[in-house]
Amino acid sequence: MNRITIATIQPPVFAEKSSEHHTRIIEAGLGYLKEALQAGAELCCLPEYFNVFGVTEQEMQALASNADELLDRTQALAGQHGAYIILPVLMQEQGRFLNRAYLIGPDGAVAGYYDKTHPTLGEKELLAVTPGNEITVFETDHGRIAIVICYDIYFPELFATLTLRKPDVIFFPSLQRSDHEMASEAILKTRAMDTKAYMVRSSYGCPIDLPWKAGMMFGQSCIVHPDGTMLANAGHYEGLALVRTPVPFHWQRQRCGGYPAMDVRDFLQADRRPDLYEDLGE
Repeated sequence: MNRITIATIQPPVFAEKSSEHHTRIIEAGLGYLKEALQAGAELCCLPEYFNVFGVTEQEMQALASNADELLDRTQALAGQHGAYIILPVLMQEQGRFLNRAYLIGPDGAVAGYYDKTHPTLGEKELLAVTPGNEITVFETDHGRIAIVICYDIYFPELFATLTLRKPDVIFFPSLQRSDHEMASEAILKTRAMDTKAYMVRSSYGCPIDLPWKAGMMFGQSCIVHPDGTMLANAGHYEGLALVRTPVPFHWQRQRCGGYPAMDVRDFLQADRRPDLYEDLGE
């Protein structure tokens, strides 16, 4: 059985937006990333907009030019520790702003990237983010990896597509400030069970030296098992969560009616009705 260590990184978030807080977010996040790597993490995820979070939207656009510098730093860590790292950034390419998550391989090279396919209205109007147009599953040393970003999680068609492509781990860098914790947990568990894949959420938490209270970003960087079990959760405060678990995991259960246990992915695939799903009425 191939067990690996998965880590999700939760930097601090501050009520006041400033360049000082932006720097503290990056350095704290990289510090927790190094801690996870030193603990043996082989798959690590940083949160959405990691290179620009903590300042105003206008400043975020200007800061997008630092994406390459942060990519260099993260690539060096991946190569040093032989790990895969998901680095989400706001970047500018050919005159377009993109909400991109890089997949960096254990050799320190970029193995691929995913551009958020469903930017929010605020992203489109305030940050001029252009949506991506590709859904990709990456072959890695630790199974098949996919990435979705924040608002993407609300689109079941995206996850239906991913389900057919059979990922083993789905990384989910996020801000997701509008939901409450129970809703966030429910949709994470649902998407894990939909895809029969681990869901790894990474967001921001309260600074350790400040009190968390309801209404603040709730953190909840976490790792959810394909069967919907919450395996690890960083909670409300800055830090990290990690778990050592079999990847890939072939989730089995009995088919209804007392039939023998089977791989869930296999029997659901066999019982699909694609002829019924073709017409979405649009």
